[in-house]
Amino acid sequence: MSEERQSPWYKQTWLWFVLAPLIAVMIYAPIFIYLAVTTSDGIVKEDYYKVARGLNIDHSREDAAREMGIQGRMMLDGLTGDVQIKLDSNTSLPDELQLSLIHPTHQKYDQVLRLRAVDRQGLYSGNLQGQLLGKRYVILEPLDQQWQIRLETTPPYEQSEYQIGGTR
Repeated sequence: MSEERQSPWYKQTWLWFVLAPLIAVMIYAPIFIYLAVTTSDGIVKEDYYKVARGLNIDHSREDAAREMGIQGRMMLDGLTGDVQIKLDSNTSLPDELQLSLIHPTHQKYDQVLRLRAVDRQGLYSGNLQGQLLGKRYVILEPLDQQWQIRLETTPPYEQSEYQIGGTR
């Protein structure tokens, strides 16, 4: 009888074919677990909530703005960074407003501005924190968040004017 020499276990091709995916999982699993725990999803707002398979939006603050008769226009100047809002209302308006310019997909491109009343007649002014690129969701609300006006804007932002408030 002839004796066949077998190579050592670590030189077996099929062994490494079976072990390679297991070794890869052991290497990459801690990395993916770390990323899942330390990073945030970040783009969900507080007035959106999920019920079963549907998505509901709470429009109560928008309805409150409509009942108060809040409407006007917003002027964005992308070149100088100026933001001006002129509002008309049936009730008194606050001294400061919060303007959120929300990027649809990346939270790091969001801008939250504090606008101050200029003339106590509904004219507010502020400055952009950086250049606006791409589509934005605009949310205008007082600091106490009693009402809210939403708007969707698209470029170009060079001296753009938008109607805000009124009908949904």
